[in-house]
Amino acid sequence: MNAQTNGSAKTYYVPYMCDHAFALGAVLESFGLQVEVLPPSDDETLSLGLESVLGKECSPCFTTTGDFIRRARQPGFDPAKAVAFMPTADGPCRFGQYYVLQRQILDDHGLHEVEIVSMATADNYQGIVDNPTAFRALAWDALVLTDLAQKLLHAHRPYEVHPGQADALYGECLQRIVADTRVGGGRRFDGTASWMARQFEALRVDRGEPRPIIGLVGEIYLRFNEYGNQDMIRTVEAAGGEVVLASMMEWLYYIAWGSVRKAFQRGDAWDGLKSKLTELYQQVREHRLARHFAHLLPHPLETPTARLMDNIRPYYEPELGTEAVLTLGEAIELAHHGASGILNIMPFSCMPGIITAGLAPHIRADLDNIPWLDVTFDARGGTNFQTRLEAFLHQATQYRRRKKSYPSSH
Repeated sequence: MNAQTNGSAKTYYVPYMCDHAFALGAVLESFGLQVEVLPPSDDETLSLGLESVLGKECSPCFTTTGDFIRRARQPGFDPAKAVAFMPTADGPCRFGQYYVLQRQILDDHGLHEVEIVSMATADNYQGIVDNPTAFRALAWDALVLTDLAQKLLHAHRPYEVHPGQADALYGECLQRIVADTRVGGGRRFDGTASWMARQFEALRVDRGEPRPIIGLVGEIYLRFNEYGNQDMIRTVEAAGGEVVLASMMEWLYYIAWGSVRKAFQRGDAWDGLKSKLTELYQQVREHRLARHFAHLLPHPLETPTARLMDNIRPYYEPELGTEAVLTLGEAIELAHHGASGILNIMPFSCMPGIITAGLAPHIRADLDNIPWLDVTFDARGGTNFQTRLEAFLHQATQYRRRKKSYPSSH
């Protein structure tokens, strides 16, 4: 599909997984498409989604399906001019079949004219525009800068002197990132990164009472989506912890790394070289943007995917794939950098999550029994999380006292 040719007559509806959706929407707009980022999921969209699915799917499917249906029922929605934007993936995860199921559901709701457009991991998210190279380059910078803004927020909010200032400053950062993407094509990103660093540097904080660092890993949708994870990061902060969140970059680096590996496995050296150059470009751009925050964040740069794979090789063969390789690899990396606890979240019946939880005791034993909490989220929201979190944070605090914790941007 030539999105630039047909896009002027259509609106692309992007489900809100997290704030990265605004950055991605701005990228699409910069290429001439009309975009609407859907509002965050809520009880209404969850109910609409559950009414339409079989119940065997994982919770992100429920909410994203409900998000589309809710918008279709609102005034001003024209099915003939609507495009549901749903990324996909290969491999055994059910996420790769969302768009197939959602096609059936939209048809059942009489929305046959609504298109579904996907970007896939199989082609390293080439995009849906005429210039996929430019699309991916701009998207990468915008998503990296959004990741870095979130890292700044999570490193400062637990210690802010005036509650609410870190959130307000983060909101300003996000607005600048979106504006620079939509209108400036990313040409002002370096200036925005420098501005972000100065603003957070000036934020008044009190770090007199150190907090245990909690590494938040797990299924990518739930670890980012505040509705789906019951606002977990703020809950951990309220209970006395500081969260280091596995980033969006982690997933995109993994896709690029996998593209290189698969190309050479099938003997396509030219495709492998192109994928490797893409990976190197990503690293160069990340380093350029992250350098502004080296004095504010202890680890502004992403851990190379190859090292994450080396981390898990004693426990799990990376060639088996699934999101478990990232969850386990990142958990080990965080522990090596002084995290005092690992919080692993997953949808109910998530295969990668089950693999991770099954291997966790073996990994913990090799990491001096670091506190580890697996939390499963389903459509009912009943995780008994608060009680378990209090015990987990107590264990993490005690663990921190036994181990030297890495400084948290401080």
